[in-house]
Amino acid sequence: MMNLETLEKAIEEANIAYSAGIPFITDQEYDILWQALYALDPNNSLLYHTAQAYNQVHGKSWHKHQIFGTNKAFNMEDLKPFLMRFGDQQLTIEPKYDGCAAVVSVEKAGLQITLEGDGKLGSDINHLMPFIKFPFHLRNFQAVELLLPINEWNPEYGKNPRNVVAGWLARKHEAPTAKMTAVPHNFGILFKDYQYDGDLELLGELLISTHAEWAKIYPIDGLMIKVKDEKSRMIAGNNGTTNSWSIAWKPPIQIKATTVIDIEWNISRLGRVIPTVIYKPIDLCGTTNSRVTGNNARWLKDKNITIGSKITVGKAGEIIPKIIDVESSDDNFGIVKIISDKRPAHPNDDYKGSVLMTSNAPNLLSLPQTCPTCGDFLQWNGVHLVCNGANCIAQKIVSIAYFYSNKGIKVNGIGEAMIEKLLNNNNCYLVLISKPWALLDMYSYDIIHDVIAVLGETIFSNIINELNLINKTKNMSHFIAGLGISGLAYKSALKLCQYIKTGKLTSNVPIKARINFPDAVMIYQEAIEEMKVFKFTAIPNPAKIKYCITGSLSMSRDAMIELLNDYSFGFSSTITMDTNYLIVGDDAGKTKINKAIKYGIPQITEKQLMKIIKEKSNE
Repeated sequence: MMNLETLEKAIEEANIAYSAGIPFITDQEYDILWQALYALDPNNSLLYHTAQAYNQVHGKSWHKHQIFGTNKAFNMEDLKPFLMRFGDQQLTIEPKYDGCAAVVSVEKAGLQITLEGDGKLGSDINHLMPFIKFPFHLRNFQAVELLLPINEWNPEYGKNPRNVVAGWLARKHEAPTAKMTAVPHNFGILFKDYQYDGDLELLGELLISTHAEWAKIYPIDGLMIKVKDEKSRMIAGNNGTTNSWSIAWKPPIQIKATTVIDIEWNISRLGRVIPTVIYKPIDLCGTTNSRVTGNNARWLKDKNITIGSKITVGKAGEIIPKIIDVESSDDNFGIVKIISDKRPAHPNDDYKGSVLMTSNAPNLLSLPQTCPTCGDFLQWNGVHLVCNGANCIAQKIVSIAYFYSNKGIKVNGIGEAMIEKLLNNNNCYLVLISKPWALLDMYSYDIIHDVIAVLGETIFSNIINELNLINKTKNMSHFIAGLGISGLAYKSALKLCQYIKTGKLTSNVPIKARINFPDAVMIYQEAIEEMKVFKFTAIPNPAKIKYCITGSLSMSRDAMIELLNDYSFGFSSTITMDTNYLIVGDDAGKTKINKAIKYGIPQITEKQLMKIIKEKSNE
């Protein structure tokens, strides 16, 4: 591992070479050095622009306006601070071109063009103007990227498109082999308007598919996410080195072609029959992958993905693999295998076998007609094939277990295996399929004796102990999150519950959460009227203090979060500019500490935290 001095020297040499138009390392290699230096010194001046010596003015020109760099995101978590600040505004996604940055000015003497250099001073390349195409309307002052479009690239030019262009730009007398193209850094022809709705995973899917689409047109090494409105950009400004209104998304991105070898269909907790595409294993971003979601039945049908289809799979950093392109099927038969877990559709029914569907028509997808679990006929609901069978056991098991999982009420010991056993009891089945929360208060729903009979005295006693531990500690938002309703995970549910309490919505909530929330509230009201033993606690006030934790504490992280909830402390898994404290334990992570330093966030020990809590208790 390089030390600080070695990293600074390596990046400084790379910056100077880039500014001179003769880069000797790839952009990906530079990013690895950049991340290593950022981890050691996040405020290092070398991170934010390609520096050059100011005494080397000969052959260089001062830019009319300074060009600022951009912050970088190497994973989806890194995007969160930017999205928290600007996510409620109209955004735009643009390519991050992999060429050489330049600045074009319209002067009285005519068009002037210089390399961007350090953002203030750049090399004059006016002599190359006849060899540069400008296929866009020029502004008075415009930052551009000089490159060769993919369809104009010839491998005979050299090994790396960007380095070839840099070499041409460094020439003083010899003419370039081909004409280069200038593309604007802002307001170019390639863009996608975007409105963040709180769904980070959906944004990740959009970014990777967009990257794959645009990489066929221009050499790019990432994507830019920017505030769309120019006035808003002016208001956001910069911090002296980087623009605040934009961020570069630059995770390791890999795309590979492979062949579909199978398609599985499984039931979800919402009754949707979800396809999983199995393909010949490929290595992407350091992991071996062989499975990817087929999104939904309509998508799979429209793409005509069958066994033998040639697909392109992409992965970016921690984002799960996605199908980004489909060619065709080479085999003569479209075969779809439906996996059955062989659970009974009803306690008194026989086991259902698996279903194998085959189409004799070449290259056509055979969609399942019946549920892989209960055998009922499927129906189209939007883009999904859905099982509406009243007795579909699979979705009931998954849905009920979800209510008691960490994403819902969180009762240790209640999982899918236990729920399956309970649903084999007719009385438990009749109660739980309509009221999955009934295990919280078995007395009120008159299923105590049935649960004991199924699970035995020991397991029943353990469950009661777990229920006693959480009684009067969970609130309405835990209950709603456990229902598994689209958009209403715990954080969104909590924000909306607090909105009911205070009349203020403190941050963005997905639209689908707002739409589904009233129905969830009605279900909660029904439950609390019926339950006599189990009680919910009041909705906590919106967090007055936001904190993050790194390292090990004297208690478990979950226990610490529950403790701090009582003092209006709001936990976040990541550091943002709005974070009030970083609580530092043993073996603390460098990434969070560096971010805390970058944003000027106080770092406190657990002992200091307890002192703050004591002071709040005395207020």
